[in-house]
Amino acid sequence: MDILHFAEHMPETIRQRAVKRVFRPGEALMRKGEPVTHVYLLTSGATRVSNEFESGHRYTFAQIDAPDILGDLEALSHQESYATTNEALTQCTVYALTIDTFYAWLREDNAFAIRVAELLAIKMYPTSDENGRIKFLPSVLRLENYLLHRIGGVDTDLFVLHTGRQEIADDIGTSVKTVNRGVTKLKEAGLIGLSHGKITISREQKMKIAEDLERSE
Repeated sequence: MDILHFAEHMPETIRQRAVKRVFRPGEALMRKGEPVTHVYLLTSGATRVSNEFESGHRYTFAQIDAPDILGDLEALSHQESYATTNEALTQCTVYALTIDTFYAWLREDNAFAIRVAELLAIKMYPTSDENGRIKFLPSVLRLENYLLHRIGGVDTDLFVLHTGRQEIADDIGTSVKTVNRGVTKLKEAGLIGLSHGKITISREQKMKIAEDLERSE
């Protein structure tokens, strides 16, 4: 059973406390750093998940499509603030549950509790698997992997990365010095370009980076 089933058949005691809300495209369901107050059952629409850094840059790294749950990780791990920003990509309909209401539903409905645990496992496994693989890659390959993820599905003849070297180093778990060495190696290999110090990647270079990563597996 998916979350839409549970949303349609939630216990009456929970339904009385749930608030149905609609978010328009661009509106934030939650923002990174804000207090964790609600868990949202996303019953229609899609959201984009992003992380914001002190430099002001925003990195969008995922899309969540209905039906799904938002804020469950923070609620179940007793975090005080949301870890990411989640904005409506399309018009989204949700059931907003306070943390107390969410826990009450878990205690009252074993099937719902099991489904929430399954969804969390589905979300976390790819991250754990990817992080474990990336951790043991040489620094240059970690940089290549990072660059491909930053490009994502962006369709452009020339991608310009505006992220600073320190931020890149923080994201891939290395030093700025190592990042600079990696940038130099990739540029010398023709896999990236530089424009006023910023990394640029053409369509052809993107394909070559992907091929280089495939050969390393």
